[in-house]
Amino acid sequence: MNDLLTLDDIAGMWKCTRRHARDVLVKLAEFPSPAPGSTLKNPVWLRSEIRAYANRKPKAPAQIPQQGLQTA
Repeated sequence: MNDLLTLDDIAGMWKCTRRHARDVLVKLAEFPSPAPGSTLKNPVWLRSEIRAYANRKPKAPAQIPQQGLQTA
């Protein structure tokens, strides 16, 4: 089994198009960086890092403090 994933592999994991993977998924701030030695034209990612990212627990939504109604 290959330890590197291409954009096509990532798109298959997320069941989305290659274009969506390229333009949205890999540009998320918390998405793993491309593997060392990959090129801009053909980036690859480490399978272990992508699996860890895919299986992470989502962050809890930010809690917005509730303020009571203020009298005029």
